[in-house]
Amino acid sequence: MAQVYVPDDPRVREQLEQGGTAAAREEKRMPPARRRRFGVIDLVVFLGVVAAITLLVLAASRWTAPLTPNVAISLSPAVLPAYAGYSLLRMLLAYLLSLVFTLIYGHVAANNRRAERVMIPLLDILQSVPILSFLPAVTLTLVALFPHSNIGLELASVILIFTSQAWNMTFSYYHPARTLPTDLQEVTAVARVRPWRRFLILEVPSSMIGLIWNSMMSWAGGWFFLMASEQFTLGSRSFQLPGLGSYLQAAANAGNTGAILLGLATLIALIVLLDLLFWRPLVAWADKFKVEQSSGADTPHSPVLDALRRSALVALVNRKVFRPLGQLLARLLDRLQPLPGSAPQALSPEQSSRFPSPRRIAGWVLAGLLGALVLLGLVSMFRLLVQVPLPTWGTLLLATLATWLRTLTALLIGVAWTVPAGVAIGLSPKWSRRLQPVVQVVASIPATALFPILLLALVGLPGGLSLAAILLMLLGTQ
Repeated sequence: MAQVYVPDDPRVREQLEQGGTAAAREEKRMPPARRRRFGVIDLVVFLGVVAAITLLVLAASRWTAPLTPNVAISLSPAVLPAYAGYSLLRMLLAYLLSLVFTLIYGHVAANNRRAERVMIPLLDILQSVPILSFLPAVTLTLVALFPHSNIGLELASVILIFTSQAWNMTFSYYHPARTLPTDLQEVTAVARVRPWRRFLILEVPSSMIGLIWNSMMSWAGGWFFLMASEQFTLGSRSFQLPGLGSYLQAAANAGNTGAILLGLATLIALIVLLDLLFWRPLVAWADKFKVEQSSGADTPHSPVLDALRRSALVALVNRKVFRPLGQLLARLLDRLQPLPGSAPQALSPEQSSRFPSPRRIAGWVLAGLLGALVLLGLVSMFRLLVQVPLPTWGTLLLATLATWLRTLTALLIGVAWTVPAGVAIGLSPKWSRRLQPVVQVVASIPATALFPILLLALVGLPGGLSLAAILLMLLGTQ
């Protein structure tokens, strides 16, 4: 855990006004021989930024293009880099949206006891709802809102991926924020740290390690829904999006085994690169937030993170752009948010009983609106369900039982081997170092991408499609 920063100390304010932190002033005093020099690392970083900007420009032109009823998915190997970039951008936008939701929702649930009673059970329910059942409704709604461009389709894909990532990430943030060490809370209270600074220097760091690890799991789950959202068709209308998912589906429909293998190889290569260039550096960087007195024997390490720390370009941008912007934003928030204990005096009990607070009135209005919406939804649902004939209810019950049995079988098979294997790997630092990246990469490969190959291999076996469905769920469970 980083050392607690007291923002209202006059010496600290003076330090900020005189040119930044001690590390920045020390770098200014370095002799020219010791300062960072521009080299190959900076060239790679610059080319990476240029590639990201190019992808954003191409994606923007794709988003604003007119909506077409049928999208032609090319199976040429030359389109795979662009398709991989489109898929990666959708995943990244969904992850950023999930991260914002996690920080807001998890912070409110961890610090508001009344809201926690509703928000946590609601979160548990939302993560159990099958997202694919909402795919047609979400897609058609957003396409109707943006009928003349591809923005609706792209937003539908991002929102569906978001729903597969946000719940897991929020739970991983909520629990550490809910159980902050008492001594650290007392330090921030004695130092009269503003709430927004307490959020950044205490709450977020305490949840950082768990949030990153759960983000890796959520990202792996996001690949599944990315594949599904890019392949969506409804009747004669095609809502496909250019990407790796639609490429694999088009290859499977055409029976092009070479294109299927090439698409899978591209997907696996993208997952491996993300693990090397993004997740491993994040895990190694987050190791400093461990609340321990002694460092562990097996410290995470990332050559990419070491290279970025040696980059003169990254240091220059951080010193000239991000640090001044952060200081400006900090001063603005300090002015907008008063110190704890300096708020106006609260009303007396007699006054508060006569004049309800605006927050309470807003809560009553919001509760009334939500209650009316829920009641309207229940009435509409009842009117629809009474029109379903009894034989259809029997078919639905049998189908539900069959689905439950397949899901239970996949879960039991997954538990039977993953728990012993996980315990054995976790108890051995050597095998943990070797197999953790392998498990992470394999877990990120979406089961839907492997379904065409599994279907061709298993369709002739006695179990048929039921066995293929169990294996597909097993790939997503284990």
